[in-house]
Amino acid sequence: MRTIQGLAAQDSELRKGYSHDKARVRNENGEVEKCQIRCPGQELPRKKTQISYDTKTVFLVIFMLFLFMGSSIGYVWSNFERTQIGYDLSQLKKEEMRLREINRKLRLDLAIQKSTKNLEAIATQKLGLRQPSPEQIIVLP
Repeated sequence: MRTIQGLAAQDSELRKGYSHDKARVRNENGEVEKCQIRCPGQELPRKKTQISYDTKTVFLVIFMLFLFMGSSIGYVWSNFERTQIGYDLSQLKKEEMRLREINRKLRLDLAIQKSTKNLEAIATQKLGLRQPSPEQIIVLP
């Protein structure tokens, strides 16, 4: 590959349509050829080399990818489950509060129903009972 030293500057029509690092110059025979411009201290681009891997390395890389994907899926699943359990726990706490309130009301209602004042009112009003007279009272030994 040739470098441009002064030849391309003389022939300006040869540089049309090319980027700053490529140009065309005339060689000794007068033919136009492509040439790469190289600044002082600039390295020429290297050709790409093909990298070959052995099967053990390929399987190891594939295994590591599957392991990474599996652990990522497990992490996302565990976070989802934790969120679901938190939601369920919140719902159960609300249900517990509701049931405790119902239980409190039922205990209060039971205490009212068992009270002697309430039993006496039910006996006299609904059942038509009255206090016994002293002759009706029999004391058992």
